[in-house]
Amino acid sequence: MREAAPNTGASASRLAALNLLVFAPIGVQLPFLPLWYASIGFAAESIALIQGATPIARFLANFLVPPLADRKGAAARLLALCGVAMTVASLAAGLVQPAYTQVFLCIVASAFGQGPMIALTDAIVLREARRRVVAGERLLDYGLVRGAGSVSVLALMMAGGWFVGLFPRDTMIFIISGVMALATAGVFALAPKDSRAAGAGGAIKLERIARPRVVVLVVFAAGLIQASHAVVYTFGSIAFRAQGHSDLMIGLLWAVGVATEIAFFLASNRFGGASRAYGLLIAGALFAILRWLVMASTTSTALVFLAQALHAFSFAATHLGSIFALTRLVGETRRAQAQGWISGANALTTALVSVLSGPLWKTYGLHAYFFMCGVAALGLALALLAALDPRKDD
Repeated sequence: MREAAPNTGASASRLAALNLLVFAPIGVQLPFLPLWYASIGFAAESIALIQGATPIARFLANFLVPPLADRKGAAARLLALCGVAMTVASLAAGLVQPAYTQVFLCIVASAFGQGPMIALTDAIVLREARRRVVAGERLLDYGLVRGAGSVSVLALMMAGGWFVGLFPRDTMIFIISGVMALATAGVFALAPKDSRAAGAGGAIKLERIARPRVVVLVVFAAGLIQASHAVVYTFGSIAFRAQGHSDLMIGLLWAVGVATEIAFFLASNRFGGASRAYGLLIAGALFAILRWLVMASTTSTALVFLAQALHAFSFAATHLGSIFALTRLVGETRRAQAQGWISGANALTTALVSVLSGPLWKTYGLHAYFFMCGVAALGLALALLAALDPRKDD
């Protein structure tokens, strides 16, 4: 008797919990990993080099892993393997500190494991969304499910400043590794089983992309807009501390951006779907330019809080715009691959800009944000070209 294929359906709450855990490590990595580098004696150029190398690792991972998930129908299994690699390598970085070369290699390996996890999670969520459409069931609210990931980032940013302050600064990496281990356990428990559409040991035939030029424009427009965050991601916390802010205040400055991001995701249905995708991309670029202008021009706590709040647009609108656009531009069999293209382009462009951010920060300080305005403007130009293509949604 032929074995029945597993029921790959999943509730919105289960998928939201999966997103919550997959995104959780970012809530401690983003504000506190650069501080750990500084606490074990790494100079600004060394920190920038690591921050630039890790997106390259994420790019390579997103280039290699999601296409394999599409061909083998193995998104959940690969997601679990990536979580294990991320956690083990991060823990190893703590054990070999403060040796720069060894830490560098371990962090890069951890980034390789972590890199495809968001793309694979998105592919799992979009697979369920498509299954519901075909089955005529209640539609899945992508923004609500994806917003759960931002909730975990927000919670850990808010609690992280207090919690991390209870321990010596050189132990931050072990706290980060613990959160990664929790995320990996959640993947094993919550990720829906993979389908067996490819057959035993077989491969799924991938569909042809009808408008590759527009896909490239969308992917790299989003990548450049997201890469303009490189300076704030790399040196934002260090700058906040130099301005006299406590660990708790640093966490709050990061948290306000994630809070507005969550609100944006939760309200995403109001912004339409693919029909407004290009408008969201353009809005993301414009608000990114505004955000970096403010960050470059003032150290006022109130204005910096306002600039951080613009993360809802500079990041979330850009992310949704690219997701909605590629949903229309690629076929069902390239779901994971398309998410990998977005994550990979974000990682590659962020890597290049992050490497440049070290010398820029050393030379110009806060004025390095002016250069980020230029990066976002390049993304804006590509988004406009994609929006003006008359055949973009064929």
